[in-house]
Amino acid sequence: MDRAELISEMHSSRLVAVVRSKTAEEALALAQAAAEGGVKFIEITFSVPGALDVVESLAKREDVHVGAGTVLTREQAEEALGVGAEFIVSPTLQLNLVPVCHEANVACFPGAATPTEILAAAHAGADLVKIFPADCVGGPNFIRQMAGPFPEIRFMVSGGVSLNNVKEYVQAGVTGICLGSAYLGGFFARQGPTEFINEMVKFTKQVAEAQALHQDHP
Repeated sequence: MDRAELISEMHSSRLVAVVRSKTAEEALALAQAAAEGGVKFIEITFSVPGALDVVESLAKREDVHVGAGTVLTREQAEEALGVGAEFIVSPTLQLNLVPVCHEANVACFPGAATPTEILAAAHAGADLVKIFPADCVGGPNFIRQMAGPFPEIRFMVSGGVSLNNVKEYVQAGVTGICLGSAYLGGFFARQGPTEFINEMVKFTKQVAEAQALHQDHP
């Protein structure tokens, strides 16, 4: 799948489960539960022990798209691409990763938190600009404000996404809505896989309801 097709698919389902677990086994279990709950995009952060092995394992599945997160160097990006990552995510404005990803026809989502950084990411060819930490810079209202001067730029958001605001992000046109690692990991540890799956189903239903009311295209 090329990066344009991946972005289109992400825009159809919106949700991205961000996994930052203490072990590879926990990461795989959480990813499995997220997938069972209807989340089609999984981001494995480089802070997970054996992150590359987890990415490689999930890349073999046909029901999810797996990417690498907290990617800060070209070397990390190249390693993740080598094991089948379909998208690369940074918390910061790592513009040097964009050409590395595009050479492999893989999507790249650098992080930004200001209008200047957003424009720099877009000029560098970012497939999505990741707004992080989204809750701290203004949440859905920040996205709506940025859509004024930057109507062509597509966004991912990470930080503070909840059942209370996920519909707002859909209605604001956000393509990738990240369910944060702290929230997911804590919920999974406290409630167990069954309740976790039910929680993911709630998110997917909220997204579907919001999309039915707000049709747009990437």
